[in-house]
Amino acid sequence: MPEEKRESQPKILPSSMRPKSRYIVFEIISENPVIEYKDFVDALWTSLLNLVGELGASETQLRVIKNLYDEKMQRGILKCKNDVIELVRASMTTIIMIGESRSIVKITGVTGTIKTATNKYLGMRDLRSF
Repeated sequence: MPEEKRESQPKILPSSMRPKSRYIVFEIISENPVIEYKDFVDALWTSLLNLVGELGASETQLRVIKNLYDEKMQRGILKCKNDVIELVRASMTTIIMIGESRSIVKITGVTGTIKTATNKYLGMRDLRSF
């Protein structure tokens, strides 16, 4: 009988060894009533790159969670590393234009889990209803 070949798969790190991340809840205040997701992401990355450069921006591991961005309410959640929260907050305050409209980004809160962010700051009790 031939021996079964096992594919080597990388082992998953335990949660205590993974880098910690935080979720930043934000709200956009703008002249234009609807800001699209793509326009906000472009403005966010432009301000982050202008503030810290490519190396600093890559170290933030910044992600905007697309399915939790509400274009009607202009609110959303983004994820970043724990030790660069203040850097991301500073870059968000430098945003003055999103797309073609003058805008500012108001940070509502910072949490450790998506569940707390949606329950406490976005006022949702169930992610399936979003």
